[in-house]
Amino acid sequence: MPRTREPLHLPSSPLIFVLAQVKISPVLAIEDRIPELQELFRKRGYPRFAHRKIESSLHGSDGQIESKEMLQQWEFINKEGTASLLIDENGITYQMAQYEVFETMMVAMRTALDLFAAHVEPDLLQRVGLRYVDLVVPSDGKEISSYFAESLRGFRISAEDEREAFFFESVSRTGDTSKFIHRYVEAGRGFGFPPDLLPITLKLRRDPVMDSPFGLLDLDHHIGVEEQFSVESAIAHFEFLHGHQTRAFKASVTEDALTEWSQS
Repeated sequence: MPRTREPLHLPSSPLIFVLAQVKISPVLAIEDRIPELQELFRKRGYPRFAHRKIESSLHGSDGQIESKEMLQQWEFINKEGTASLLIDENGITYQMAQYEVFETMMVAMRTALDLFAAHVEPDLLQRVGLRYVDLVVPSDGKEISSYFAESLRGFRISAEDEREAFFFESVSRTGDTSKFIHRYVEAGRGFGFPPDLLPITLKLRRDPVMDSPFGLLDLDHHIGVEEQFSVESAIAHFEFLHGHQTRAFKASVTEDALTEWSQS
């Protein structure tokens, strides 16, 4: 459904990474379509190209690894290195390191999905996901506690305790087949980026290797479906997912944080 509120525009936003993902029933012959897709995406502003193989493990009910498989991925990257289209036999993912508003991202995603659908001819739409990652580094003289809601930062024995690290995760159902995963990491130093999103080829706005306190907010909303593939249906699912994203972000941060990020 169309947006009913004005976009949350933050000139100094801590947002460093966004992905919009569409998963389909597998197309094992995807490799044969890559040369044609590469030419199409190259002409639409994605001239850079990367190819990689990722090993994944399948675990049994006892937690032991039953088998391993190799997944090939092809990535088409824009000239600036700030956005890319990642394709494999299971679907397509649009990744951004420079984000404006949801509507702009959906224009690019719709174009990519139209080309993908025309040349891959997917059968079933099985999953749609939308994920936002914010890396917050306190300004001079401020503490990380001034940026995030206290309810998000967990239990403290006393106010004087010096926190070294903290991890929070909650999983909520937002519909019959949709889930929202809300993660928050706080640390005095370390790597401020979700490890499951590696490797990352895009140029992030901030170096995620931190030697000072930081807070990492990771909002992951997805819906499982089993329907005939349709670009319009995928976009409609994204619109549903995005509404929860905005509310979760506002509930996670303080008004002082929003005021600071609203300054250019």
